[in-house]
Order: sequence, then structure tokens, then C-alpha cells
Amino acid sequence: IFISLFFIDINLQRYGLEMGNWAIRFLWLSSIPGILKRFRVLGYLQNIQIVLMKSRRRIGDLMFSFAIMHYLWNSLFFNINFGINYLPIFGQTPLFKIMGFLGLFILIPLFITSNNFSVRFLKAWWTRIHGLIYIAMWLIAFHVALQGLIIESVITFTIAILQIFSWIYYKKQLTYN
Repeated sequence: IFISLFFIDINLQRYGLEMGNWAIRFLWLSSIPGILKRFRVLGYLQNIQIVLMKSRRRIGDLMFSFAIMHYLWNSLFFNINFGINYLPIFGQTPLFKIMGFLGLFILIPLFITSNNFSVRFLKAWWTRIHGLIYIAMWLIAFHVALQGLIIESVITFTIAILQIFSWIYYKKQLTYN
């Protein structure tokens, strides 16, 4: 009986990992339109940017939903059977889990304020709050990299670097114009 329960838990853990895979894909998708917009791309890339920008908020909501399911599934539901701590404890928790938890924690205010009311009510603060995505992206990139997921790490770090370069490019364009 114990062996069959062990194999069930391993199969169930795959669902939690797959939710993390979808979360990171939606993170990439929600980041791309801002990068393209700041680089002021034209043609085919501009069409992609426009389409993604129209659904960016919903893509971000999906990303957060999958990220929270990934966390809950892997840290709460899967570990209940083993009596493991639910929140990361420094010194006792692997670094990749701490990075992932901090990334998810930063995403909470972004998710909560991802609505028209918050945009109107918070005004300039909304932009500042949503600037936290830059920190979250790096934490999530390290979360993925520390697990040895090469392709996902490279893509996430590339997007994080592009976010920084596009922001610098955009700010320089503002000063020259």
C-alpha cells in the first residue's frame, strides 16, 4: 500500500510542476509586449505587440493563477503527507524554493491591482507597483535556473535582460526627444 501511495504522489507532483511550466510561459507572454513597445518595433513585431497588449492583463492573471496553483500543489498539497513546513524557512529550505516563494510573494500585489479601479485609484503608484515585475522576473529566473531547467532559464534570463535594456532604451529616447 505504501508503494502505491508513493507512486500516486509522484504522479500528482507532475501536475504541480506542469502548472509551474504554464505559469512561466504566461510570464514570458505578459512581458513581451512591454519590451516590444519600449523598443518601438514596427511591422510584424508591432502586430504581435498590439495583440498581446490587448490581453496582457488577462495573461498576467493566468500567470499568477498557475503560479499560485504551482506553489499550493507543490508546497502544500504534496507535502501534507510528509509533514513538511508549508512556508520556506531560511537555512532549511532549498534556495530555489525560497527564490520561487519570494517571486510569487511579489506577484501578489500585481495580481490584486490588476484591474481598472486600481489603475484609476493608485495612479502613479500603480506603475510603481507593477514595476516589481522586474524583481519578480529575476527571482523566478533564479528559481528555474537553480533547478537545472536550462531552456526555461535561458528564456527567462533573456527576457529579464531585455526588460532592462528596453527600459534603458526607452528612457534614453525620452531624454533625446
